[in-house]
Amino acid sequence: MNLSLKSLGVRVTKVITKEFVEPYSDEDTWSEATAKDYEANAKAHYALTQALNDDDLFCVINCKSAYEVWNDLIITHEGMSQVKRFKVDLLRSQYENFYMLENGSIDEMLTQFTKITNDLSFLSDTINNDQKIRKVIRAFGSFGHC
Repeated sequence: MNLSLKSLGVRVTKVITKEFVEPYSDEDTWSEATAKDYEANAKAHYALTQALNDDDLFCVINCKSAYEVWNDLIITHEGMSQVKRFKVDLLRSQYENFYMLENGSIDEMLTQFTKITNDLSFLSDTINNDQKIRKVIRAFGSFGHC
């Protein structure tokens, strides 16, 4: 998401890091800086909400600024460090116990595997490519032995 915001400009990227207070005065009386901040907030707010699924969108629909949306998403998805640690432990367990289901397709297996490793990466617990390859090969080897 940061990359998407960066593509919209430096001001847009920065607006998620500080509280934005919408000006109450007439738009014609805004300073150039206020107008640019307003525009950056609108762009960031729009970009963030467009990237969300319906469940996440419902959680942030009443947010008035990109800063509020960003902070609500951080709390929702990362939570407190204990919740984050629990998520990592659960995903690590899924990774360690990963195998190919007897009736599953290779595409389904790889999709599930990619989801687990991407979720771990999102939580800052990355697995290098060599480990991933070895795990997938072992998952193929476990087919029919479960």
